[in-house]
Amino acid sequence: MADCEAHNNGDENKEQRPNGGGDEGDAWGSRDFSSGRSVAKMPVERNAPYYNMNHKNRGWALIFNHESFDVHNLKKRVGTSADSSNLAKVLVSLGFRVSVMDDKTVSEVHKYLQDVAEMDHTDNDCLIITVLTHGEMGMLYAKDAHYKPENLWHYFTANNCPTLAGKPKLFFIQACQGDQLDAGTTLVNRTETDGSSSMSYRIPNHADFLIAFSTVPGYYSWRNTTKGSWFMQALCEELRYSGTERDILTLLTFVCQRVALDFESNTPDMMLMHQQKQVPCITSMLTRLLVFKKKH
Repeated sequence: MADCEAHNNGDENKEQRPNGGGDEGDAWGSRDFSSGRSVAKMPVERNAPYYNMNHKNRGWALIFNHESFDVHNLKKRVGTSADSSNLAKVLVSLGFRVSVMDDKTVSEVHKYLQDVAEMDHTDNDCLIITVLTHGEMGMLYAKDAHYKPENLWHYFTANNCPTLAGKPKLFFIQACQGDQLDAGTTLVNRTETDGSSSMSYRIPNHADFLIAFSTVPGYYSWRNTTKGSWFMQALCEELRYSGTERDILTLLTFVCQRVALDFESNTPDMMLMHQQKQVPCITSMLTRLLVFKKKH
């Protein structure tokens, strides 16, 4: 077995290293990492605590809204139009240029993503992509077929979309990740007794992403046929009232709280599905705090 190795020659960039010695990758085989590095414009100082949200434009927000399907006899997603409409209104109020695509095929979804990735985002703060659809473990559905969720963000890594390098890229996915149900646990109240700004720097290609799923892997995701999905209802409420004040991870913590505490399934004619719970699942590769402060 040959491990991947990062050879450190000399003391260059020594001050940036949190620990001494050489770094090794936990992977089989070997690889030459010396080629293929991309270069992109620095959108914010190296150690800035906040993302730069002072560009000319807020940026694009794409909403892939899937209601009807031609595959696997998937049921019509009644109520998704409420999600799409509510989210679009909130994102417009935050300064985004919103584009809603209804019932697109897999090839159309990928074509839209590729087209947006090839745009010049130099004057944009960030990017948001939302998918409202059916799903199962490791899979999302377009109108005609399924695809892997990671295909959504592949186009926007720093090396594939350099004008978004170092800028936040947010993905909100309303879909089931399985068919398990969460009956919840009742909690009973009891008393407890007992650097330099001009310095260039490199970032990982997958930095500055945030991926928010409506539910945890393996579990069901709930949608009200009139008001829309629990996750989108909560997300829109938090963005509407706190979107320009709280950083996104704090805001999403309260989205999780809303979904976890304020919602419970109401299907008395199907007792197995009745009074079930849900909590979103957030994965963050953000490297700074993100606040959608008001545009002047």
